[in-house]
Amino acid sequence: MSSFIYPRTVTVSRPDSDLTPGYTSDYSGVEPANETIVATGLPASIQLKKGKGRPDAGLPADAVEKTLWTVFIPRGAAQLGLIRTNDIVTDDLGERYQVSAPYWNSLGYALQVELLEP
Repeated sequence: MSSFIYPRTVTVSRPDSDLTPGYTSDYSGVEPANETIVATGLPASIQLKKGKGRPDAGLPADAVEKTLWTVFIPRGAAQLGLIRTNDIVTDDLGERYQVSAPYWNSLGYALQVELLEP
């Protein structure tokens, strides 16, 4: 349920790890079909942190501009350790973000994330 402070809802998923080393001709970045849902319906506040330059890898799933965001999730909604680096956060509008730093503090998570290209 959304509130004034946490007006959005998000789902957190974890990309399945590819155990095959080396070149893969059909690799296209992070794909929803290859992810496992970790948590859903989490209340959140999503705030723009900054935007700069093109992402380094240049993959099809990369955003046009690297935009960094902070996703706040309250302490009571997700326990410490639930969200990890490289997890995917999908918001209620369908935007997808990759977690670069799952920072935990006394209020809950303050996730540093990067917007992914649809």
